[in-house]
Amino acid sequence: MLLAIDTATARASIALHDGQTLRSECTWEATQRHTTTLAAHIAQMFETSAVTSADLTAVAVCIGPGSHTGVRVGVALAKGMAISCQLPLIGVSTLDILASAQPADDKPLYAVFAAGRKRAGYARYRWADGLWRAETEVAVVSWDELSARIVEPAVLVGEIEAVALPVPASITLPAPACHLRRAGFLADLAWGRLRAGDIDDPATLQPLYAR
Repeated sequence: MLLAIDTATARASIALHDGQTLRSECTWEATQRHTTTLAAHIAQMFETSAVTSADLTAVAVCIGPGSHTGVRVGVALAKGMAISCQLPLIGVSTLDILASAQPADDKPLYAVFAAGRKRAGYARYRWADGLWRAETEVAVVSWDELSARIVEPAVLVGEIEAVALPVPASITLPAPACHLRRAGFLADLAWGRLRAGDIDDPATLQPLYAR
């Protein structure tokens, strides 16, 4: 059983995945309450799913970028569980999780998160070989600058501040549910890496912070 933890931004998410089935998933508005809500939500999920920490075989965590506090809380808890329970640990970036949930498209995909102070963090993805693959590093810009950088028809998904971002007609906005980053998709990605033997060292795994 794999526990997936994502507290990188204001919306936190956790999931239990047994390698075949997404057994349970919970997403909530954590805002600035990651520290006080994360452990309680995990405990409740364990109880309702009849799972204990002894049933876990791996832990996956979103390593950012995102909120400094949010990322730190999730990564610290995941590393602590991995070390104390001697579990494999898989760290996955914020925008890779978001992109993985989107259907195939010939247009480039811009995955974004709200970076505060009227800024957005984003990376551009392209569909290739059955996956969304990042074409750029994560950049943090103003919402106006992000809009100016999208010069071709594209899909835009993530934490979009609708009031702040001018949306040209050439940009496709998916349905609202597609903009929510869910730990179930983090768990799917983590299981793929776990089966390939691609795991992280809890002692050296570090959060990603965009500047």
